[in-house]
Amino acid sequence: MAHAFNGHGFGQFLGDVERLLNAAREHERQLTAFATLLEGEGAGQLRLGAAGQRQLVEMIATRLVGPLAAIAGSGSPRARVLVVDDSDSGRDTTAAILEGAGFDAITASNGLEGVIVAHYARPSVILMDVTMPVLDGLEAARLIHASTVTRDLPVVAYTANPQVVEGPVRRWFVEVLPKPAGAEAIVALVQRLVASRA
Repeated sequence: MAHAFNGHGFGQFLGDVERLLNAAREHERQLTAFATLLEGEGAGQLRLGAAGQRQLVEMIATRLVGPLAAIAGSGSPRARVLVVDDSDSGRDTTAAILEGAGFDAITASNGLEGVIVAHYARPSVILMDVTMPVLDGLEAARLIHASTVTRDLPVVAYTANPQVVEGPVRRWFVEVLPKPAGAEAIVALVQRLVASRA
């Protein structure tokens, strides 16, 4: 089942992260003081080890976009596809088609959510509607390509109005897939883009 980005939950999550970081700093201060007492003045600061850091990152990613982000580095053979569309039915249908073809799908309902999810989930391919509220697909694709974290992610303009993606804005998209597209066309395009990144 596709994982949908929760914008309200994201706001609450940011508050939780700040509280968690403050608590971790206080905990580290207390542990450092305790270690200093046990080992004398030469004891250095205690640091979160690699395994602890990985666990913290996985917990944060899971809270943001669901358990798929937590297994990003686990060798899962399923490529992840982000579907960004303000149409509930279009988004859910596209996600179901992709999951039926063996991909993991994450969904977002506007361009801003799409940019956030792209940064945290690092999908193999992004299918981006162009006309959306909050942040349209053109600006979202531009922001994705402007970031060093996500600039290499292939973004496909998935739109009912393909002539909108012409001229200079075309450079933000690797392909333009006109809506409505059949399941075979969607799957073939995503498979080709995933294979080109392997």
